[in-house]
Amino acid sequence: MNYYYDLLVNLDTDLWEFYEWEDTDHFIPIKKIPIVRILESDIRKLMQYDVQFDPEWVSKFEEKTVFKNSKDKTSCILFSSTKNSIVLEFDIHGCVIGRSKLLIEDENNCNEVAQNLKETEISYTVKEKLRTRKYLRQTEKDRHLFEIELKTLKESQNKAKCSYLYYEWFGILETDLDKMLKDFYLELEKDCSKKLHRIVELIRLSYKERL
Repeated sequence: MNYYYDLLVNLDTDLWEFYEWEDTDHFIPIKKIPIVRILESDIRKLMQYDVQFDPEWVSKFEEKTVFKNSKDKTSCILFSSTKNSIVLEFDIHGCVIGRSKLLIEDENNCNEVAQNLKETEISYTVKEKLRTRKYLRQTEKDRHLFEIELKTLKESQNKAKCSYLYYEWFGILETDLDKMLKDFYLELEKDCSKKLHRIVELIRLSYKERL
């Protein structure tokens, strides 16, 4: 069995790009992890679909991953096609329960190491397609918060606050609540991440000022 040493992962049910990692994520420093070279077509499937490994095939990798500064172990595999790499965590049934992409320096190193390994045929079943995200992680969070705020404004009929946010967004004074809410929802259908983030920060600030 081949191993890779010293790796930082961000295991989650979602597969986040390294530039979307957040300080509140549960980062795991790994001391030692099995590394397997596979075909590029296989690694694409592992990135796009939920999969279940054949329990017999994957059993040899159980609890072979060792954490840094700890005696704890887990069941993970570092897969690399020499072009792309991914870490998958699995349970005793071979079901994937966590996935992580790598920091760019780690990925480059993993891909280089994999070039000296023999390709392995892996046994797995493709299940449902993973959630396709239209927006970056921060934008998704901003959209969710703003949609909650719009719902709150509608339920409370808070024209004053809605007018303030509307002016900050469009630079236009407006008092018709229905029109303002309609315009906001139409804007959310567009690529408005920068403007949205600024408005969401104003919304957060408005609630902090109440404390």
